[in-house]
Amino acid sequence: MNMLKKKRSLIGIAVAVALAFGANSGTAWADAYKFELVGQPSGTTLTIRLVDAASETPVAAAHLFAIHRQWLGIKAQPQFLDRWIALTPVGDGAFTYETNDVREGMTIRLVAQIGARDAHVWGSVRVGQ
Repeated sequence: MNMLKKKRSLIGIAVAVALAFGANSGTAWADAYKFELVGQPSGTTLTIRLVDAASETPVAAAHLFAIHRQWLGIKAQPQFLDRWIALTPVGDGAFTYETNDVREGMTIRLVAQIGARDAHVWGSVRVGQ
């Protein structure tokens, strides 16, 4: 019986350590990049770029996505789907996003995939600020 308790506690410690490493690596990865608005929004079009925070250069080899939350109408359970909408590249590391969400004060949630890496860069931009 004591052996079973020891195995459970060791498994718990191993899971906690793995989660701590995962959380720390994700934070460091997200701090290496940031999303920026390029110019002013025009109508329903917004231009965004992903920038390497250390060198302040645009990352042209990225794929950017806007995240739209779609709420599902299920009683007693607030459920949703996050849909990824691909942004259109326009060159020099800039991407355009066309939507009705381009209004003053709106926050656009974004995610980027860089090259063939499995990790994602999460962030957001605020329109008009």
